[in-house]
Amino acid sequence: MAWLRATLGILLAVATLVTGLCFGLHAYGASGLPDDLDPNRYRATPALRALYLDVEAGAIEDVPRLNPVSIWGYWLWHYSGRQREPLGHQLRLLGHAGRALVIRRDAGQSAATHWHLSHLAATIHVSRTWSIGRMVDTVLAESGFGRNATGIEQAAKVWYGRPLRDLVPEEELLLIALMKGPSYYDPTCRPERFADRFRHLAAKADGFDADTALARALARLSKQDCPGRR
Repeated sequence: MAWLRATLGILLAVATLVTGLCFGLHAYGASGLPDDLDPNRYRATPALRALYLDVEAGAIEDVPRLNPVSIWGYWLWHYSGRQREPLGHQLRLLGHAGRALVIRRDAGQSAATHWHLSHLAATIHVSRTWSIGRMVDTVLAESGFGRNATGIEQAAKVWYGRPLRDLVPEEELLLIALMKGPSYYDPTCRPERFADRFRHLAAKADGFDADTALARALARLSKQDCPGRR
């Protein structure tokens, strides 16, 4: 039995070392978080929030509560190629909300390693203290939408010249589609690329015909010059 005790002792020592390392990395990452760790005060309408969850998060209703040890296993699973399963959607929303939190203090100015560890620390915090509704509200309020617009309310005025409350669901979907890459999917400068992106999201939402929705989303779009063009 001596070998068994020795083996258990080694396993315990390794587990203790790994746990300590995980908490140390978390502490280092958390040092890069902003003072304000609360969700944004913005409140999206229930319909807009539901639309975002439908097309970007698989209509999830909960998220796992992460910790400095478990997050590594979750993310390894996430990057194993199963991103579209329910857990993948959950981790994706957590990642977006955590990224919004990190950018409040550090818009990519830290070294890459510190930035990524801060992102993981923010993701853990968000998973344990924010509701899904507050996650979505924060992402919608603090993300970039191109044309120097931050937040979906400002984006509505930039892209449509009118307040968000006056937009139809198809136009709201256009703004959500831009969040993945406002320049890459610019509907004016990259119309074919944007159309593919929009149709992909429209297929995930209830009550949307992709082609009809695209036409309606573009109909009232403000005229925009493409950067670099006269």
